[in-house]
Amino acid sequence: MGGTWFEGRMAPDVRERGGVHTKRLSTQQRIHIAAVLTLLIGTLSANAQDFSFDPGITQDEFHEFASIVSRAIYASPVEPAGSRGLLAFDVGVAGIAVPVDEEAAYWVRSVSSDILTEGYLLVPRLVVSKGLGVANLSLSLARVPDSDIEVWGGALDVPIISGNLAVPTLSLRGAYADLRGVEELDMKTYGVELFLSKGFGPFTPYAAAGVSRTDAEGRIPPTAFTPELILQDQFEKERFTVGLRFSLLFPKIVIEATQSEDISYAAKVSFGL
Repeated sequence: MGGTWFEGRMAPDVRERGGVHTKRLSTQQRIHIAAVLTLLIGTLSANAQDFSFDPGITQDEFHEFASIVSRAIYASPVEPAGSRGLLAFDVGVAGIAVPVDEEAAYWVRSVSSDILTEGYLLVPRLVVSKGLGVANLSLSLARVPDSDIEVWGGALDVPIISGNLAVPTLSLRGAYADLRGVEELDMKTYGVELFLSKGFGPFTPYAAAGVSRTDAEGRIPPTAFTPELILQDQFEKERFTVGLRFSLLFPKIVIEATQSEDISYAAKVSFGL
């Protein structure tokens, strides 16, 4: 999920070299690709259960919990922002890892079972991107195994400055995600980010800055002695992202890190034109 990515028909970082990159993968490159694929596929087999809130949870604790989950479900397509031609598309598997203090009260009082991997909340998802000529549209679906939790999301990239061999690309990205399938939690995230990127051969480093907004509502079911309790929170967080895309003819690999309250990490392996 080159410098101006698939402007028209072919990525600039490919066109700048005068043709399609045909170099065969070395043994070391194959090992690296296999390692990334193993990491992403590993997130698909993570054990997970639905969220369940303890009646003793406080508003501050619910805020901390919602902040963690909102970063994990944020609909980043895990790639530089920009426009692509109408024939361009990309399909990939991405994984986002957000650090969690599993002993903290905000987590203990919000999750009914252990859904962490080595202290990280891992959320895998399928990402499909399609060029629109003047923009790029990405759609994503995350489904947490052994759970009803799923997240639908999308992002739209609109270039402000279309880069070339000498000029970097500046683009605006809007993103939206909706968490579904959990009776105890409703959550939506929205985001706007400004991306700057420049291709150098098969490599495209990029950086972004923006803000995300989260609307969260948690519910504690009623008992024979207490009514249903509602927890609500709305907040905005700044986001700062750096990433690197390595484009081969087949496949593309992207890694990125995002600083919000803590640093979260993401990786994607994708295939397309």
